[in-house]
Amino acid sequence: MNNHPKGFRIKDVFRNMGIRSVIAPMLVFLLTVVMTCIGSYRYYKATREEIYLQGRVNAVESAKEYDAYLLVRKNTVILAAHVVDEMTREGQPNSEILKYLTAESASIKKSIDKDYTGLYGWINGEYCDGVGWIPDRDYVPTQRPWYLETVADDSEVTFVSPYLDEQTHTVLTTMARKLSDGESVIALDVTLKRIQEITEEITQHTAGSIGIVLDKTGQVIAHSDASQLGRNYLEEKDTFGAALAGKLYQGKSGQFGLAYDGQKYMAFAERIEGDWTAVCLINTRVMYRPLIVTITLLALLMLLEAVVFLSVLYNQGAKNLAIASAREAQSASRAKSRFLSRMSHEIRTPINAIIGLDSIALHDESISKNTRDELEKIGASARHLLSIINDILDMSRIESGKVELREEVFSFQEFLEQITVIAGGQCRDKGLDFVCERDQNLKEYYIGDSLKIRQVIINILGNSVKFTDPPGTVTFSAVQISCEMDRALVQFTMRDTGVGMDQEFIPVLFDAFSQEDTDNTTRYGGSGLGMAITKSFVDMMGGEIRVESRKGAGTTFFVRIPLKPAKEEDLPKAVSAGTQDPEDAVSIEGMHILIAEDQEINAQILSDLLELEGASSEWAGNGKLAADLFEKNGKGHFDAILMDMRMPVMDGLEATREIRKLDREDAAKIPIIALSANAFEEDVQMCLKAGMNAHLPKPIEIDLLKETLSRLRLHTAEE
Repeated sequence: MNNHPKGFRIKDVFRNMGIRSVIAPMLVFLLTVVMTCIGSYRYYKATREEIYLQGRVNAVESAKEYDAYLLVRKNTVILAAHVVDEMTREGQPNSEILKYLTAESASIKKSIDKDYTGLYGWINGEYCDGVGWIPDRDYVPTQRPWYLETVADDSEVTFVSPYLDEQTHTVLTTMARKLSDGESVIALDVTLKRIQEITEEITQHTAGSIGIVLDKTGQVIAHSDASQLGRNYLEEKDTFGAALAGKLYQGKSGQFGLAYDGQKYMAFAERIEGDWTAVCLINTRVMYRPLIVTITLLALLMLLEAVVFLSVLYNQGAKNLAIASAREAQSASRAKSRFLSRMSHEIRTPINAIIGLDSIALHDESISKNTRDELEKIGASARHLLSIINDILDMSRIESGKVELREEVFSFQEFLEQITVIAGGQCRDKGLDFVCERDQNLKEYYIGDSLKIRQVIINILGNSVKFTDPPGTVTFSAVQISCEMDRALVQFTMRDTGVGMDQEFIPVLFDAFSQEDTDNTTRYGGSGLGMAITKSFVDMMGGEIRVESRKGAGTTFFVRIPLKPAKEEDLPKAVSAGTQDPEDAVSIEGMHILIAEDQEINAQILSDLLELEGASSEWAGNGKLAADLFEKNGKGHFDAILMDMRMPVMDGLEATREIRKLDREDAAKIPIIALSANAFEEDVQMCLKAGMNAHLPKPIEIDLLKETLSRLRLHTAEE
């Protein structure tokens, strides 16, 4: 018996709507399902990578702070022990040694640690205390843990078993060093309150994270939950601490998973001073919670789409809804590109201010050596952050297929000089020798994506500098190994005398976030994305990359890239203009420049940097003001325009178009350079299409800006 209402027959629906009208919404629905699954997987992958990256960063950063705090106290003990040893060898009496301990204790308490209790020890058979404490008769120094553990230990400095002060609820330890006679000991009581504070501060950065510091016996020295202090996880059973200790003290190290009481954690461990272990745990369920909510919503969305698809069989209007849904899904890719561009702009803008102000401050010759050192560290840290941001954005765009290759004529000599300036400067700063070798068979000009080739080489040379200690050598060479038809095969070789790699690590070298061991991560840092990006770029250009390395004997990278030798008709007109004085090539002295920038602090920084190079400037707070200011002043008033892209009232692209269409001879010729935090290839192309002459990303590298201004000024003069 047919239970369908009258008129409800599938074949009638197909006949009335047509087979194509039914297949179209079906395909749209299936496509939506596939895209949802892909999007969910990528979200999961990104969350997993975020967990790894955040956990590793937390572990490494906290370990650095722990070591920095402990090393000051450790070195205090080492220095005091050395001085007392020398005094003992010179035959000075204990009374003189006690005077030294007293003076040193007072000095350190004032300059290093207000909670400092003073140096003390058992010296030449007597107890000496730098703060004048006289022990009771029942106090036997040679029977105290600080003495017994130190005498039995051959470490440079003994970290005596910590203990919890019940009154202050603070963990304390003693750092002690055995003197050369094997019986005398110098000791220092250390409060670990700061270690506890660092642990709490680090975990506040990441939701669901736990910070723990354990000594070598399993005792909790610091914990983001202060109630855990003083517990010994190795002595516990069936507790979270026991589960963690079971992993840590049974061969697990670096990174591992931990499950307890229905929760799952990713643990990141780092060894610190005293043979202690710093652990950062991230609750993956907390981190995955937004993902689970999103996937649930997506599942409900797919269910709703299924209902809509069924209703399409009865209502032609449902087909339009399915089509609209498909268009919405297709716009997701464009939305991601807009998001990445916006994120690049928002992050680079403050970094630009940091680097610019730091550079200006360093030009002040009156600052102290310590201030200069701190400013240099700020600049280095900001540039390191910028490199990590660049790596993350590059990797994201590579994965989403948004990276395109450029086919442009470039001077190979200028290309080599740019690499020499960057890599040579890095080597010089670290005290390494840099050698650049060029094969005579190389052409003067090639066609290809010189920016990506340069990024590949700089990534590799940057690693060479990072993993090579002075005195050492980094060598870069380029050779054309073959040239057939219109294709030349150019090989770049990057060789260093650094730490090298194990053979087992080379196959995974180009995987994202791959680093050989936690010691290198702690010592050298890095995002773990540079080599993955390098390999992706080489593959995109149809090249190949090969590595030879041996632990302790350095590393050699071989990169082969196919390039098209440029013919005479391919060369730009500017090439035949002749040569110029190298000093003139990098000078902008005397230039008057219009700065179009909506952020006043960025404009002020740029103006100050230009002034340091002998150039003057005027500021316009948006594109409309910049166009009006240029039109208002006569020909030759401005030598160039530095144009931001994102500005209120009128953006940089529209302002450039307004200037170019003015009925003045210099309006078409004046160099306009985009200075923008939007650093993607499509941003560059939009600038060039709008009439700009060049695009430089923020943060501004003043040397690159000078070179670009100088080159464009020369080109304009020749026209």
